[in-house]
Amino acid sequence: MPKLSKSAVDALPIPAKGQKLHWCSSLSGFGVRVTATGAKSYVVQGRIKGTGKERRYTIGPCHLLDYAEARKRALDRLSEMHDGKDPQAEKRKRRVQSITLRDVMEDYIENKRTKNGRLRPSSKADIKKCVAKYLADWAEKPVADITRDACIKRFRKLSEAGPVQANQVFRNLRALLNWARETNMAPDGSYPILPINPVTQAFNSKGITWSKEEAREEIVPLDKMGEVWQLLTTRTDTERFTPSDACAAHLVMFLILTGARIGEGSKLRWEHVNLDDEVPSFTFAETKNHNVVTVPMSQQLHSLLSVRYAARRGNQEYVFPSRAGAKVGHMQDARGTMRMVSEVAGLHLHHHDLRRTFIAIGDECNIQRWRVKLLANHKDDHDVTMKHYTRKKDLRYMLPEAQTIADWITKQSLAHEMQGEIDKWDSVINEFGDDLKLD
Repeated sequence: MPKLSKSAVDALPIPAKGQKLHWCSSLSGFGVRVTATGAKSYVVQGRIKGTGKERRYTIGPCHLLDYAEARKRALDRLSEMHDGKDPQAEKRKRRVQSITLRDVMEDYIENKRTKNGRLRPSSKADIKKCVAKYLADWAEKPVADITRDACIKRFRKLSEAGPVQANQVFRNLRALLNWARETNMAPDGSYPILPINPVTQAFNSKGITWSKEEAREEIVPLDKMGEVWQLLTTRTDTERFTPSDACAAHLVMFLILTGARIGEGSKLRWEHVNLDDEVPSFTFAETKNHNVVTVPMSQQLHSLLSVRYAARRGNQEYVFPSRAGAKVGHMQDARGTMRMVSEVAGLHLHHHDLRRTFIAIGDECNIQRWRVKLLANHKDDHDVTMKHYTRKKDLRYMLPEAQTIADWITKQSLAHEMQGEIDKWDSVINEFGDDLKLD
């Protein structure tokens, strides 16, 4: 066809079906593609020097792009091919170079799959928090601009305030940057962005080292368990305390009696509680280790959950409901109650410390450790018996062990109550001793 111009492009006929290419006589490889729907787009076509591969590249729609600008872009693409560059790869590279950390995060939490399926809501929330709180100034920054040196500097800064948190932030960042690399890999296996993950590079180059994370060992001191149980029992009295206070106390008691994780215990639903079965039990349908497990109830736990059921309002879904107006329907933690427990115990305790306390009580009762771990749904692939020869999903056969632990706790509570009575009378005798002497 003759030399392309705006008027010539406007006059191009629409094919009856498919598409038709019209090439410019004054610039080889520059043309217009017209489809049967009437769409017209500027295109450029040529061979990549050194490879012999032919590429056709769409420059843009004719109604949005000025003819002179389209011709200039065509020359740029032809020049790239003359230099041995693939214009499609270069376009992809320019696109991925602009991808921000927030873009990567949103794509990751939406599309990442593990062997167990989608990411858990808690994992998504943790990743969002890391980006929004600790990497906020990087959120709108292209990930291609995140460097090894920047990672070293930020990690050191975060480590000053919280070494363990710094580790978590950078583990998440490493995963996000790996995701950015892999999801934008070129067809030839090369990486248009982040040829090397800067987080990996920072740690491998000895620029920084992961902060040391010492395993926590805190438990409720066993000689304080009676006093702690008395405190919790007292706070379940709804005539003296609010329903939310009682619910929080019940949640803490549940964690001590079962060794459950807070994220599993707090989300327990009534549909997974069987109070009237021959062996009353409850089921954790969603767990950290992805093991759906049915756990037997001791008599004490059965009584506790029966009280909770009696306090249930309408069709409340959760055993431990949240306060009215909360964003989620279940109680997420019992911080206030845990502060009181910590005061009685004489050390600062977290919810997870109750899990270790459960195992310590099992040891105190001379129950085999692997059996206690099983009740607590603790995955231990190093224990051959536990891994290959044990029923791990339905634990109702372990009711005797669960009952032994609960009985030990009750015994400590009764002993503390009795000691309290003894101390009270000792105080009376000391104060009024002379008056109480017999003639």
